[in-house]
Amino acid sequence: AKIKGADVLVIGSPLYWHNICGSVRTLLDRFYGPVESGSLKGKLFFLFQGAAPEKWMLEAGDYTMRRFASLYGLSYEGMATNRKEAVRLSAKI
Repeated sequence: AKIKGADVLVIGSPLYWHNICGSVRTLLDRFYGPVESGSLKGKLFFLFQGAAPEKWMLEAGDYTMRRFASLYGLSYEGMATNRKEAVRLSAKI
């Protein structure tokens, strides 16, 4: 209910074994079915941190969040992987 009522949703994950951590993956998986497609509103921001991630790892995380946002009706505002990117994204809140 709190996620459905939120204007801004920020999801953060460490880059763990080349992708989003298990707890965030489980959260996303549990939306499928119980939450109707397009039933959320607001903005989604993604914070993704890891030690020396490769480009494809970042692209996979960004794709996952972009897909999640589009499936449930959120406006995907982007991903931040460092402080500079986080500051840039914060201007969109």
